[in-house]
Amino acid sequence: MEFNDLETEKAYRVLAPRPTIIVTTANSKGETNAAPFSFTMPVSVNPPLVAFASVPSHHTYKNIEETGEFVVNIPNEAILEKLWITGEKFPYGVSEIEESGLTQMESLKVSAPKIAECIAHMECKVHWIKDSGDHKLIVGEIIHADAASDALKEELLDVERMKPVMHLGGVNFVVGDHIRRVE
Repeated sequence: MEFNDLETEKAYRVLAPRPTIIVTTANSKGETNAAPFSFTMPVSVNPPLVAFASVPSHHTYKNIEETGEFVVNIPNEAILEKLWITGEKFPYGVSEIEESGLTQMESLKVSAPKIAECIAHMECKVHWIKDSGDHKLIVGEIIHADAASDALKEELLDVERMKPVMHLGGVNFVVGDHIRRVE
């Protein structure tokens, strides 16, 4: 096998496909925000912790810094185009949930909303935030979680039925065994 050198700044691209999530937040005025992220991972079982990386200038980060809360929403193929819209730049205070045509649901334990069309949700309180290069690594403790009644099969996500979205890079996503482009 031959190997080619990669630019170190682009080496993360071989860690693909990555799970794609939509993080929802609310600021202290109750204005909601939603944005897609694929720099994400579980980091602990006890306590249950999940992490994602955000650019500090994003509205998502600003809201989390202000309130200490967020929701990790797990999308599937059915809402891929709407997920993409949540990643567009909107003025602060404009709800990406509304702009994308998604439905906001009240969370049980945090002020940030859940997205009704997503197959699972994790309501989180900030555990810690650290500088990570040009991003902030946000680790949240999951204080409540739910999943669609048909989302799990033997305690695992039923990927064949639920068709979760995995980010390959740029406008390319993997769903099941095929690549979907969103533009």
